[in-house]
Amino acid sequence: MSHRASGGSPNYSFKPSGKAVGLFAVVFPLFIVLGFWQLQRADEKTTINALRDARSQESPIALRSVVTGDIEDLLFHPVLVEGEYDSAHQFLLDNQLEGQLAGYHVLTPLRLSGADRAVLINRGWLPQGASRQTLPDIHPLPAGITRVTGLVDRFHRVGFKLKGADIPTVGWPAVVQVPDADKIADRLGYPVLPYQVLLDSAAQDGYSRLWHVVRLDPGKNQGYALQWFLFAALAAFFFVRHGIQSDVG
Repeated sequence: MSHRASGGSPNYSFKPSGKAVGLFAVVFPLFIVLGFWQLQRADEKTTINALRDARSQESPIALRSVVTGDIEDLLFHPVLVEGEYDSAHQFLLDNQLEGQLAGYHVLTPLRLSGADRAVLINRGWLPQGASRQTLPDIHPLPAGITRVTGLVDRFHRVGFKLKGADIPTVGWPAVVQVPDADKIADRLGYPVLPYQVLLDSAAQDGYSRLWHVVRLDPGKNQGYALQWFLFAALAAFFFVRHGIQSDVG
């Protein structure tokens, strides 16, 4: 592609180097794909927030009537759970922040009435205390059959899981960094459903519960998408700019 001006003015031609073509062929589509991936992530977060808002307003359903390993059927849905707390075998979910304070979430197995398994009730947040070697006190729970209400949610997840983070420590309460239903079930000696129930904020026998503040932010992903698209535009600009060569005729 070239343009010749009269009177000995320069000839302009688009002759990018092979190296520039190869680099552009890699980075430009990569930036575009990453931009659309971030937009997809933003849409997913928007959908999850809408699902949470809609389902959280529905009437509670009895968990024992819909015992299932598929969390998608129950995610964010209010449930009524009837069973007996296994107070002697509780778990402390480590590295949980509330404000700027470190602490634990208290996960207590509730053995479901009429079922051969349990569900972990997340009873809320406790501060860490003066030392990690001294675990916080957990107040006793009433014996016998109890009924609790809460929202079904996934277990706490992390971006990078260290080896052994899903294995509970010895002793009770056991500390765990990443809950895994199978490993918790092995420790307890009975099956555990692969999700937790966030105890209702008005329910008794719980600790600090700020479940309502946990929302996904699609705006952050939209900002990342814009950055990737800008990178793509810059890559195209510099590719064209450095590919144009002039020759004095």
